[in-house]
Amino acid sequence: MAQTIRFAIFAVSAALAGVADFTLRSYWTWGAAILIVVAGSLLAEYTFNRLASPEEKRRDLEDRVRNPPA
Repeated sequence: MAQTIRFAIFAVSAALAGVADFTLRSYWTWGAAILIVVAGSLLAEYTFNRLASPEEKRRDLEDRVRNPPA
């Protein structure tokens, strides 16, 4: 459940970054999009740490160790 919420928060922040990128037409467009994605990622991780059980956190960590990002 907590992983689903984490993914949903990240997806919403990515969508908001895309909307900001397409609607804002200025020099700061890339900065705003990157800031939105970073803030969404931090919020998603914070939410996951607050909602996940210790067992779910352990499984997530094991999955990250076994399958590192490329």
